[in-house]
Amino acid sequence: MGRIFITCEDANILSTRNQYDDLDSKERFRYKLHHGHCPQCRSIDKRNALFTSKLNFLGWKRLSDAQKKSIKASVRAALKK
Repeated sequence: MGRIFITCEDANILSTRNQYDDLDSKERFRYKLHHGHCPQCRSIDKRNALFTSKLNFLGWKRLSDAQKKSIKASVRAALKK
């Protein structure tokens, strides 16, 4: 049988993966067990969730290749001045 209790480092990795619903049932159990008794990891998890929600609120748009080339050309021109 594998480890039931995990380190804070492992919990941080699982926290990030949990935000993207990428945990299997064993990992989710271990993460919740650690999360239940470690106030520091709960605090980090809250900050990560807040950061993710703020990023999602921005509504990122994907640039086309033409837009990327235009931006690169503008930056290069500005650097030459």
